[in-house]
Amino acid sequence: MSWSEFYIVVSGLITFVLLIVAFPWLRRKNHAQQDSLSNTQIVKQRLAELEREVQEGLISEHDKRQAVDELKLALVDESAFQSKRTGTATLPLLVGGIVALTCGAVVYSQVNQMSRVIKASEAVEALPELSQQLASGNASNLTQEDIASLTLAIRQRLRTQPEDDTGWMYLGRLFLSIGQEVQAIEAIDRAVELAPENTTHRITLAQALMATGDVNNLSRAQTLLLGLLKDNPQNDNLALMMAVVSAQLGDLDNTRQFFAQVKDKLPSDSDMAKRLMARIDVLARQAGEIATGQVGESTELGNTGLENTDEGTTDDITGFSVTVDLSDEAQKSAPKEGFLIVFAQDGASQNRMPAAVVKMPIQGFPLTVNLTTENAMMPQFTLAALSQVILTARLSLDGDVTVSSGEWQGSVESTVEKGQLSPIRITINKEL
Repeated sequence: MSWSEFYIVVSGLITFVLLIVAFPWLRRKNHAQQDSLSNTQIVKQRLAELEREVQEGLISEHDKRQAVDELKLALVDESAFQSKRTGTATLPLLVGGIVALTCGAVVYSQVNQMSRVIKASEAVEALPELSQQLASGNASNLTQEDIASLTLAIRQRLRTQPEDDTGWMYLGRLFLSIGQEVQAIEAIDRAVELAPENTTHRITLAQALMATGDVNNLSRAQTLLLGLLKDNPQNDNLALMMAVVSAQLGDLDNTRQFFAQVKDKLPSDSDMAKRLMARIDVLARQAGEIATGQVGESTELGNTGLENTDEGTTDDITGFSVTVDLSDEAQKSAPKEGFLIVFAQDGASQNRMPAAVVKMPIQGFPLTVNLTTENAMMPQFTLAALSQVILTARLSLDGDVTVSSGEWQGSVESTVEKGQLSPIRITINKEL
């Protein structure tokens, strides 16, 4: 609806209300005029009858004059009554109309949401420019107001065109840019459902799933990437994403396979390459290959420049030596079986994705674990990239970082000291 149509409709409604208010008064006035006219005709008819009765000798001339005088008095009294009765309604009606219009205007101004309607209209007008900026990868340059306007405009468009897969993709990318991964995945899922043959949509969905750090989402991203690589096995970008997500999941075989595909094409000083090699080395040690002499590919990767060192001996290592203990209540009620998960999150933002995670079976307390850059879930998001962290130790029944009922945890905040392994103590004392 255009603004012209809106104003026409509002004017029509106001006119209709005024007519409803005025109709009873106008109708009563018309009735009074009709009644006065009818009474005058009756008096004239009666005078004619009196004249006829005198001529016929039914009444005397004196009786006629007396009846005529009575009719005139009755007519005068009725006219005065009608004038008095209809003359007092104008002022109350006028005052009531003014009050009603004033109240209506005040109420409408409070509840009409005109400011939001105008804002929505402006957002729709700005949609092409903002969409172009989002599509070109410049979402970081968008202000909070731009993001709010773009979100509103895209939602308005999707309300009228729910089958627009590009609109859903734009909405998902926008949510990704502001760190709302769950909403982003829902929107991108919708885009993939509408256009399953679109490779770009599926790649974006894999990126969104990887950004959450959730094990289930990472497994789903790995499945998506495997399908994409089956159709395009020489795509190095997909191979690199596959190596990263496999490293996050602890899948040593796939990490080795797809990193081997891209390692010679990465810059020699690539931070991502170094972290992937370090992760492969850690996974190999965990698998017992180094201990048994079955070094294989990890030794080859070590020859590319990564030193195979134990935790805490690398000069530029950043992290914490975390001593975990239980409160008295936790010793009585906390799970005795399951997993101990120690993880670090950014303490200076709302991003809840862990920057580092260590998981092990529950054992005797107190115990000490090292949480370092080698325990990063994503090569580009590590403890070295943070200044403030929230360190959490959790007793989990299922080994998942997400919260479940019956689990216990303790948390502390700390400053990250670059290149140092800082000692810190966490007491598990809270039931979730």
